Amino acid sequence: MIVLNVAEKPSVARALAQVFGSSPGSRPRNNHQAGPAQIFECENVCFPSLYQQGHGRPLPNGIVDEPHTMITTSVRGHLATQDFGPAYGWSRCPPVTLFEAPINTDYAEDMQPLERMLRDLSRRASALILWLDCDREGEAISDEVRTVCLRGNPRLGTQNRIYRAKFSTVLPGEIRRALCTLGRVNENFVQAVQARSEHDLRVGAAFTRFQTLRLQKKFDGFQERGVVSYGPCQFPTLGFVVERWARIETFVPEKFWTLEMSIKLNADGSVVNDSDQSQNGNLYSNQQSRTIHLNWKRVRLYDCPTTTAIYDACLESGVAVVTSLTGRPKNKWRPVPLATVELQKRASKYLRIGSEELMNKAEELYNQGYISYPRTETERFRPEFDHHTLIQSFQAVAGEFGDYATRLLTNNNFQNPRAGQNDDNAHPPITPAKAVDIESIADPIQRKIYSLVVKHYLACCSRDALGRETELCLKIASEEFVAKGLMILERNWLDIYQPWERWSTGQGELPRVAVGSRIIPTSLLMKDGQTNPPQLISEVELIALMDRNGIGTDATIAQHITTICDRGYAERDANQRFHPTKLGIALVEGYNSMGYRLNLPDLRREMEANCTAIAVGHKSKNDVLIPILAKMLDVFKKANEEVHKLDAAVERHFSKLGSNNSQYVLLQANFSLCGTCNGKMTLKQQVDGEGRGSNRPRNESSVGGSKLLHCITCSRAHLMPRYHQQLSPATKQGDRNEPLTCPICQYQVIKCENNGNSYHICPYCFSDPPVNHGGDISTNFPCSKCTHPTCSLATGTGGNVEVFSCPFCSAAGNSGIICLKRSSNGYRLSCSNGGRDRCQFVIWLPKAAKEIFAATEGNASVCTACSTREKLVRKLKFVWKMGGSVPPHYDREFTTCILCDDHFTRDMDIRIPRMNQVQPRKAGSAGGIRGSGRGSNDNTGGIGRGVGGGIRCFNCGGPHFANVCSTNQRT
Repeated sequence: MIVLNVAEKPSVARALAQVFGSSPGSRPRNNHQAGPAQIFECENVCFPSLYQQGHGRPLPNGIVDEPHTMITTSVRGHLATQDFGPAYGWSRCPPVTLFEAPINTDYAEDMQPLERMLRDLSRRASALILWLDCDREGEAISDEVRTVCLRGNPRLGTQNRIYRAKFSTVLPGEIRRALCTLGRVNENFVQAVQARSEHDLRVGAAFTRFQTLRLQKKFDGFQERGVVSYGPCQFPTLGFVVERWARIETFVPEKFWTLEMSIKLNADGSVVNDSDQSQNGNLYSNQQSRTIHLNWKRVRLYDCPTTTAIYDACLESGVAVVTSLTGRPKNKWRPVPLATVELQKRASKYLRIGSEELMNKAEELYNQGYISYPRTETERFRPEFDHHTLIQSFQAVAGEFGDYATRLLTNNNFQNPRAGQNDDNAHPPITPAKAVDIESIADPIQRKIYSLVVKHYLACCSRDALGRETELCLKIASEEFVAKGLMILERNWLDIYQPWERWSTGQGELPRVAVGSRIIPTSLLMKDGQTNPPQLISEVELIALMDRNGIGTDATIAQHITTICDRGYAERDANQRFHPTKLGIALVEGYNSMGYRLNLPDLRREMEANCTAIAVGHKSKNDVLIPILAKMLDVFKKANEEVHKLDAAVERHFSKLGSNNSQYVLLQANFSLCGTCNGKMTLKQQVDGEGRGSNRPRNESSVGGSKLLHCITCSRAHLMPRYHQQLSPATKQGDRNEPLTCPICQYQVIKCENNGNSYHICPYCFSDPPVNHGGDISTNFPCSKCTHPTCSLATGTGGNVEVFSCPFCSAAGNSGIICLKRSSNGYRLSCSNGGRDRCQFVIWLPKAAKEIFAATEGNASVCTACSTREKLVRKLKFVWKMGGSVPPHYDREFTTCILCDDHFTRDMDIRIPRMNQVQPRKAGSAGGIRGSGRGSNDNTGGIGRGVGGGIRCFNCGGPHFANVCSTNQRT
């Protein structure tokens, strides 16, 4: 049997190949070096037959091993990526549609060779063993590999020949054990990861587009800033930073008072008392005496008169009485084995290395064979781990590592490491993989990290530090004072962990005084002070908070921290402490003012709890996604309604659009009419990088800045469409002096022209779309989208409502949706994949209709005959014109599905495009299926570029598009 083995990383594939090749009787063959991943082959590898495996349990005794040919290769983490199709680009749909939009699975360009290689290898194989990490993420990658291999060889699925290996290390014994206990892919784990991934994609993309597009329209600098991202993990990470900053900003110092007592010891350890005092009460000078400070048990009081009264009572008493002197053994526990989160915290605290840089350097050390895999949640070693061999290898290293390793292996100093609480069953704790002199590591950052890993591992194998702690309690008047001391008896692991780990000795050994002894204090003082604000949050604290609240995983915590810095939401100082930027503060304040504490970890914690419920089989993916996406959709819609609160929060930190004259050049004064103050607005353009405005054509638009209209009186600016169109104020037909104004906001309409095409916009509605007239607050809004009943320019249908998915785009492997649209020619159904590479699918609807809507009456709005579980088909509602040419058997309002109602389409002469009636577009063209002519705006009826490719009209078969066909009722 030929078995394809797929590992998650090249290093694991190499280790597997070595184990297979070292099996008794095996015959390794030539390895394949070229290609996207190395391929190893080995014949006659004997282990129990795969036909008897798949349940994940040890096989009964007596099972005979059988020979297998093992082909071993690897991937590099996730193979596939999920995203929305081109129909859901930034400018093609309102962000709210992303909560329900279809998600495409694709392969990035660098992953496509790997995907092809796996398909080719699977054709040779009669079985597949998945050696991916044994955690949820590894299970999800197993599913991706399984999907690819099934495309190459479907028999692997039909014959149930796909197996899952469970292992925690790549030691030979562990690999051989895994070959005897092969199981199946854990579908619950796969569903849990897919649920989290889909949630993060939908919510993150919707909020990112919403806030990015909004801020670009309202404030200076955001056009150049780029994406203002939102992430379900990224935003709570920022929330921790802002919350600490807010505590500092709102901190009000409070004055307090406290008492301090000290006594002095003689050289022999006895207490300096009455016999050692002079007549005036001052102490004799004693060079060998030692002062012991005692703390007030009340710590502090915030009331001065009360503290003064207590202090006077203590002074009047004058003598303190020993109420207790206790001593007990004290241990300082050695650390537990090192996991990723703890490595990040210790590297930040001890080495001042940021988490992202740490993980990059640790990955390099791992690839060079210096340390084990650095992304793990495991804090315990397997019983078979060979500590003595690893420690013995360090004896050959000169310096502290070699000396301490020798010390560990003598006098019974070695102890098995403690077991921590966490175990991901995927990787062992982070340990040194080989013993080297740290000076042989060239990179200084890698050198520090390797040293920390080695010291931590050796400390884990050491004995605990031992000491004795004493506590002395004195009472004067009614007040108690306490001093603590510590005497270290055995340092043990602290010797190797220096200089980072210390054990505070306090005040050393305390005097041995009898309970009831009377002592005159050397000093008794009343002091005042005030409370101090907390410090900015440190990276150690931030990592701990994220880990405690389930924000990210051990592998992604560093990435989220880096993201909030890269996005300009927070900055990290030299002491590894974070403070939020103006943008980070404004975003958190904006959402908080709406009542949505999106910066708190509650929503993410709920999502992680639900994913755990999926992983253990208590819930399904849909059980989790449907309600939580509905909750976030409700939050998103209300955020759109209250977006002015976000505007107000950002306005406190950033200048409004157009207010900074140094960033703009004046193109024309008194350009158009302002609908708010009835004054004149000026046309401005942002200054480009060379300090001037640009009027370059669209194909050179990278130099010029955006244009806007600015009203000085109202202190308000309105962003114009991009690409530097020619802008001109519109006037009423027949009167060039009378402005054409928007009936909604009374702003003068602007005509935009570019390359012979033109359209109209209202400056106010373009940036602040009227929701009650088909607008969406997050998208641009030309007049052609508006549904106002009295405006001749308003030809919209209330947004691009999806009626069904585009069959042409689906056939080409793209995603497109057929939307209901309206133009001066009437209503139509056309594909959302518009623009330069337009999809050819279009259905013209009857002109006898006064209005056409996508039906919304609950279940009756969906055609059950045409819909599938994955793709819905909506019905259309027609409202006919009075006296129109409509057959008498149709009611004034009529709802139907045009895809399956043959009587209606025949009566109304509606033609549905068919795949065999259009010429497919050549491979590689966006938009999928269409001819190569100039598109539907070519009213000449002529043939566009590349007609030799064969454009055919589905009406008459002629060499032109259907919209210019002479037989078309719309022409």
